[in-house]
Amino acid sequence: MALQIFIKILPLMFFGILLANLMYHLNIIYKLQKYIKNRYFPIIAVFFVSSTSGSFLLKNLLKNNEISENDIVPLYLLGMFIFGVHIILFYAMPVAISLGWYVGGIYVLIKFLITSNYLVISVLMLKKRRCNIGNIEFKSKSGGLYKAIKETFRQYFRVLMSFVPSVLIITYLIEHGLLDVVEDLAGSLLNALNLSPTILVIVLTGLATITGAIGIASGLLDENILSPNEVLFSLFLAEFLNRVVLYLRKYLPIQLSIFGKLGIKLATLHLVIYEASLLIIITVWYLFVLS
Repeated sequence: MALQIFIKILPLMFFGILLANLMYHLNIIYKLQKYIKNRYFPIIAVFFVSSTSGSFLLKNLLKNNEISENDIVPLYLLGMFIFGVHIILFYAMPVAISLGWYVGGIYVLIKFLITSNYLVISVLMLKKRRCNIGNIEFKSKSGGLYKAIKETFRQYFRVLMSFVPSVLIITYLIEHGLLDVVEDLAGSLLNALNLSPTILVIVLTGLATITGAIGIASGLLDENILSPNEVLFSLFLAEFLNRVVLYLRKYLPIQLSIFGKLGIKLATLHLVIYEASLLIIITVWYLFVLS
């Protein structure tokens, strides 16, 4: 099972990371600025590459009085929409293909719709105020083809360090009775909710890595242990819990270090918008799709 997952996912994952690095280190994103005359484009370009770099850019603009503190929230949400698109294009889509066109397509579509809420809210907020953004100058860190390939392998192996062990451990446990243990521990509760206990395997894997959860889901789907709709429900739950982990481990500490108290507001708002939207999807899916 693990070998099948690796064969399906690892090449696609590598391709997604490579494509992202080529766009960055060959300066493709920044070259577009010559043709796209929009005052928000420099912010969009930086956030598309890195959410952390985008946050530092906003901090510098605030420090130089080029934007006000009231502009930070809508511009940050706009940036997180752009960075969310980056994640979908170069990480979620390549891996989700392993789930098949139906399950993978729906998963990516739902992820995009949820991410789009950042755009909707930011546009509504920006319409109420006009950010006086001047000409923003920044230097890209393009390093050519060699740098793109080098960074691809570095990032790829960093992802593998969490993805491969999690898949190996879970598949080993599945082959040695994990599903029976899960059913014994939570079977009665989940059966009362008309849910398969196997859902917990994907959800718990998602606490560590969503990519690993998708890999496990792909294997369970291939072996007809879970239905397509159950797999999607499991991934939505895994994503919900994983976002909390990301908030505590990544977004809150980073934004707090950059913006201080304002960073707590930004990171929390980022989490609440995503989780509220995802919770609606989970509820609707449970009530109307799984029932």
